[in-house]
Amino acid sequence: MPPGRSAVCHATADTEGSVLVLTRDGDGATASAKGEPCSTAVAVDMKDGREPWNAPLSEPDPPRFQHSSVSAGSGVAVLLQKDDLHAVDVRTGKSRWKAARPKDCVPGRTAVAERQVAALLACGGTDNIWGDKVTEDAELHVATFAPATGALLWSAPLGGRRAILWDASAAFVSADPVVVAASESNDSDAGAYLSFGRNGRPNPPIDFSGPHGEIGFSDRLRAAVDRSRLYLLPRHRKVERLTAFDLATGDAVWGGTRHDDLYEGDSGDQLVLQDGKVTLLTSRRRGPYRLHDFDPATGERSEVRVLPDDLGPADKLFTYEGRLVVARYAACSTGSRPFTAYERR
Repeated sequence: MPPGRSAVCHATADTEGSVLVLTRDGDGATASAKGEPCSTAVAVDMKDGREPWNAPLSEPDPPRFQHSSVSAGSGVAVLLQKDDLHAVDVRTGKSRWKAARPKDCVPGRTAVAERQVAALLACGGTDNIWGDKVTEDAELHVATFAPATGALLWSAPLGGRRAILWDASAAFVSADPVVVAASESNDSDAGAYLSFGRNGRPNPPIDFSGPHGEIGFSDRLRAAVDRSRLYLLPRHRKVERLTAFDLATGDAVWGGTRHDDLYEGDSGDQLVLQDGKVTLLTSRRRGPYRLHDFDPATGERSEVRVLPDDLGPADKLFTYEGRLVVARYAACSTGSRPFTAYERR
């Protein structure tokens, strides 16, 4: 656990390696680190709770550029240190590589997948009257790196012809394929899901708002991605409807209309991909939670299961060792269990 009165700022995990990597502030740390926000990365062995390593972090400059720039997976943790993306062994903390970032780019948030590490970058610009590392007119780019060496695989402007400035709200939905949910600007509700092919070629955007409905700010990461499609829960006329989009074309391929009552009036809560199925957790005002399985290719529902207990508010659905796990972040205040795992039949 973090020492003293230090506060946890962010957490990520390499689930296969059973290591949690969190960032904390400097309170309770050495005198030189006290008071520094999110200045230390700490690894926690999820099997025994021990701390195998910790490492200093650099705060993004300016501080509001892409917070939580720590990620883990595939045996590495990627840290922001002195404007470099530095990968360390997730279990030992030993240095593995520094990313070969593009020229005139400052790194921010990252995401790790088995075949590549993705990063958001603030690049270019000339408006720099304050001498900041990130200029006022810098644009957001995305880049991918080889997970074994840190070699640059490709980089591209995030918005393509429609530039997106560095301070826009942007977060990874997926690192492979690269899918980013990005606002048009810092204070804009407008925006889109932006995706890229294996060579960095941009795909058509999938807008947050359109004929398919609307994706609210707090719901943008409530999504699932496979090699060719993005699955979302847009709200259309006050009803959420599971919708699949083709990443290559940006078109909806199934779901999304009032004729597609795919889950019988339930409210869609969380979704996840597992075993070749799209699994959706739904709830209704009165009644049990249910799990619905859909064929990713056609949207045809194959199975519905009523969960045997009252979950309480569900915040996350994920898979672990073949099980579906429901997480509830506010469990300490609601009295419900923080995690419930279900066997797949």
